[in-house]
Amino acid sequence: MLNLTYRKLRWIIAGWLTLSTILNLIDRQTLSILAPLLRDKFHLSPQDYANIVSAFLISYAVMYTVGGRFVDWIGERVGMAACILWWSICAMLTSLAQGFWSLGIIRFLLGIGEPGNYPAALRATTRWFPKAERGLPIALFSSGSAVGNIIAPPMIAGLMLLWDWRAAFIIPGALGLIWLVVWLWIYRLPEHLPGISQEELAWIRNENSQGVASASASGPQRWGDLLKDRNVLALVLCRLVSDPVWYFYLFWIPEYLTRERGFSLAEIGLYAWIPFVAGAVGGMVGGRASDRLVHAGVSPARARTRVLYISAAIAPLGMLTGKVHTAAMAIALIAVMAFVVYSWFINTAALIPDLFSEKVVGSVLGLMGTAGSAGAVVFTTLVGFLLTHYSYTAVFLLAGSMHLLASLILWSLLREPHS
Repeated sequence: MLNLTYRKLRWIIAGWLTLSTILNLIDRQTLSILAPLLRDKFHLSPQDYANIVSAFLISYAVMYTVGGRFVDWIGERVGMAACILWWSICAMLTSLAQGFWSLGIIRFLLGIGEPGNYPAALRATTRWFPKAERGLPIALFSSGSAVGNIIAPPMIAGLMLLWDWRAAFIIPGALGLIWLVVWLWIYRLPEHLPGISQEELAWIRNENSQGVASASASGPQRWGDLLKDRNVLALVLCRLVSDPVWYFYLFWIPEYLTRERGFSLAEIGLYAWIPFVAGAVGGMVGGRASDRLVHAGVSPARARTRVLYISAAIAPLGMLTGKVHTAAMAIALIAVMAFVVYSWFINTAALIPDLFSEKVVGSVLGLMGTAGSAGAVVFTTLVGFLLTHYSYTAVFLLAGSMHLLASLILWSLLREPHS
């Protein structure tokens, strides 16, 4: 066991959680980066590719809720370990795909393991950080997905060009198995850390219990009970509307850059990471901004929602992506949307422990993730239809409006708890 102080170990844990989301997104993004090549290799139409993406999203949607409940039941240490073991093996198995059906089945299996990462990371953050300091570590592990997307294009393109497309699936999956060994070595609950003081434990527990909605403080155990809570419903519905935007950018942008802007695989490796830098910045800025508002005396829930509404007001700029004349301007607008999306992800996640008991944070995030993924299944099918019959312009117009609608839902339903 590591002999570290509480304050050192909590940031080591935050950093390792960030690495897990980096690996999570590399494994997920590999297919979309290689999509132009694999579509040609396996003779896949746009609708075939949309169906493969939907196969992943269907299992991802179901398992986000199941994974959240699983993590709340078994704990974040074992829950995280089980999830990363499953998805790493499935990522490696993708190298054995032979066509449409095998790709679809393996991606479906991948979607079973990946979503549990986020409830487990949120639960671990809630355990180790008091409420007033939670926005930054949540921003770190959430922005890890942006970093994963920054790394993925050059990494996957490089592996493909150096070896072949199968290596691009095997090597990232193997890295997840290495991550797992270290996680099992370093993670434990704060009360099990040698040398932690009772004052530090009391500080975490008192901070984590303040301001939780009384209706949720006892921790409703059934999903139906959770969905009767107005604040749960607000978060679930707003993510139902907003999450599909990100899944579109995640799975279709390499295709867009290839088919509409003429990018080669090497050029995707060189340039497709740029929007995700903006996403990482958006996550850090959004998380830090809400933390600063909390320290300035704004209530945690109100601080998070202020940042969310500002982010949503920027989102309509994304509607212009299909109309601009240069690839550079298109990438810049995609970067704006990545900034918005990550600020939105981080602050909706940070709202959960502001509103609910730590006993149910995994379950609430699981419901939100399921709603977002279910919305993405519908939106992905719609994207396939729009691209077959219209163009990317129609898709960008629709995607640019969805965060405004989500913010209206949040404003209408969310009620700040009384301390």
